Amino acid sequence: MIKYIPLLSLFAIGQVSAAEWVFKAQADPKFKYDDNELLREDALSDFSLNIDPTLTFSRSLENSKNEVKMGYRISRYQDLKQLDKENPFFSISSSYATERSTYGLSLSYEERDSRDIAEQDTADFSSTSTTTTKSIAPSYRYRITELDTISTSLSYQEREQSGSSNSILNTLGSNLTDNQTTSLNLAWQHQYTERFNGGISLGYVNYEAQSDRLDNTYDSYSVGLTSSYQLSELWTLDGSLGMRYLKSENTPSVGPSTSDNSSGLNYSLSTSRKDELNTYTLSASRALTPSSEGAVNQQDSYSLSFKRDLSEKMSTSISAKYSDYKNASDLTSTSTKYIDLSPSLKWKLDEDWALNVSYRYRSVDEQDGQNVDSNSVMFSIDYNWNGLRFSR
Repeated sequence: MIKYIPLLSLFAIGQVSAAEWVFKAQADPKFKYDDNELLREDALSDFSLNIDPTLTFSRSLENSKNEVKMGYRISRYQDLKQLDKENPFFSISSSYATERSTYGLSLSYEERDSRDIAEQDTADFSSTSTTTTKSIAPSYRYRITELDTISTSLSYQEREQSGSSNSILNTLGSNLTDNQTTSLNLAWQHQYTERFNGGISLGYVNYEAQSDRLDNTYDSYSVGLTSSYQLSELWTLDGSLGMRYLKSENTPSVGPSTSDNSSGLNYSLSTSRKDELNTYTLSASRALTPSSEGAVNQQDSYSLSFKRDLSEKMSTSISAKYSDYKNASDLTSTSTKYIDLSPSLKWKLDEDWALNVSYRYRSVDEQDGQNVDSNSVMFSIDYNWNGLRFSR
C-alpha cells in the first residue's frame, strides 16, 4: 500500500491557506451474550467482549481534506477461545476540489471475521474464517453547468481467506475463496427543480474467484436511471431503476467448464423522515453482490429503522432487515433468507460518553432445510472523544 501514498500528495499541491488538524480517539467496548454465536444447528452459546480502539487523524483546508484512520477489532470469548481475534484495520481518504472539479481517493486494509461481513458477502454466518480486504478507489466529479454534473469512479478490491481447521468448531472456512473485484461507474446528473434531480448511470463489474476447487469469472454490465426528490422539509425520497446483464465462466477442478448469460432488474428505493423527536428510514433494493464462495448473488433486501429521542439524554431505536440471497446465474437455485431485528436504548452521560443496551434476533432459513436463529443481549459503553484541534 505504500506505493499508493505518493498519490495523496497530489491533493496538497498549491495549498497555502491555514490548515486545521484534528486528532480523535474512539473506543466502544461491547459486552454480549449470544445463545447461538455461529448461527448453526448445533448452537454454541457464550459471553464475549468486543472492543474497537480507533485513532483518526485529519487535515482540512478550504478545498481539501485528508484523513487517516487506524485501529483494531479485538474479540475475547469466555469459553470459545478459538474465536478470539485481533483484527487490524487502516484507511486513508482524501478529497480536493476546484471551482468545477472534485477529486477523491481512498485506500483501505482490514481484517474481519468472515461472519461479520456475511450479510454483504456469502450469507454464511457460521464461518470462522478471517477475511483480509485491500482496496483502492479513485473518483472524479465535474460540474458542466450550474445544473449538470458528470462523475466517474473506479474501485479495485482483493479479498484473501484464512480458515481454521479446529475440529471443535467444525469450521466451514475452507469453502471460501480468494477473489478480486474491479468496478467502474459513469454517471450524469441534472437538477430539474429545486427539489428534484435525476440522471443516468452506467456500470461495469468484473469478479474473479480462485481456489483449489474452482476458477470463476463474472462480468456484469448495468444501465439505470437515478433520482432524488425532496418531498417536503421532513421527507426525502431517493431511487434508482435499471437493467443488468451477467456473463459467467466457471471452471471447477473436477468436471467440464461451463458458461452462462443472464439478465435481470436492479433497483433501490429509500425514503427518510426526520423531525424534532423522530427519525424514520425505509429502504428496498435488488443488487448483485460478489460472494467469497466463488459465485455472484442476487440479493433482495428490505430494511426499516426508527429512532425517537425520549429526552435530551435518552433515546430508543429499532432496526429490522430482511434479505433473500440467490445465485444470480441460476435464480431457480437454493435461496437463503436472513432476518435481523434489533431494538436498543441509549443513555447519553455527557458529550463523549453514552451507555447502550440492546437485544438482537437473527435468523437464517435455507431451502435445503436448515433453519436456525439466535438471540443476543448486548451492553456497550460508547466513548467518542471529540479530540484535539489546532490550526497552523
